[in-house]
Amino acid sequence: MIEARARVALWATLTAGAVLPALVRAEPGIPTYAATYNVEYKGKDLGTSEFSVTYDAKRDVYEFISSTKVKGLLKLVSPNPAVDRSQFKVTTGRIVPLEFWHEDGSRKGEDNSHITFDWERHVALVSNKDGRRELKLQDGTLDRGCIQVALMHDLIVNGKLSGTYLMADDDSVSPYEYADNGETVTPTALGDIPTRAFVQHREKSSRTTTLL
Repeated sequence: MIEARARVALWATLTAGAVLPALVRAEPGIPTYAATYNVEYKGKDLGTSEFSVTYDAKRDVYEFISSTKVKGLLKLVSPNPAVDRSQFKVTTGRIVPLEFWHEDGSRKGEDNSHITFDWERHVALVSNKDGRRELKLQDGTLDRGCIQVALMHDLIVNGKLSGTYLMADDDSVSPYEYADNGETVTPTALGDIPTRAFVQHREKSSRTTTLL
């Protein structure tokens, strides 16, 4: 991931418990997986990230989890894993978020948050250090975890991204645009892997993020 002028790469690594590159297809069509990555910045090893998608057939609910553990001096700021967790369903081929949790990894968890999606009322209930608020939802709105699943799903099914995705966070529901930046090669512990690069841009923001 490259954000603004800073480049942070997630390098694939063969570690205990990692499932690379196997995907297990669960009904109704979202691949489940587990993967472990090294987190590097300017050649320095900062820690590890674990990503997974699981499927609970009894509840017909998927769960996406990303958990990043840092080491060295960064542990003074973030002694606990930083975790994003999303639960969602798939309805008529569309990802529908149910709940989202964020844990910031700090001792006090001041930036922790929780979002509950009420699709009958078309509102998202956000709970964080500032209290509780409601955000109006449009059909197709995703959370930060679900949007990662949606990007992978659209590439698998359609071979391309839809262009614009709506994402709900603590403050608002904002459009995110994804532009195809062409093919590239990403060096990993498994060797050089052909990848495609996409540039992410949030509406009314000067920042861009490149996803590989």
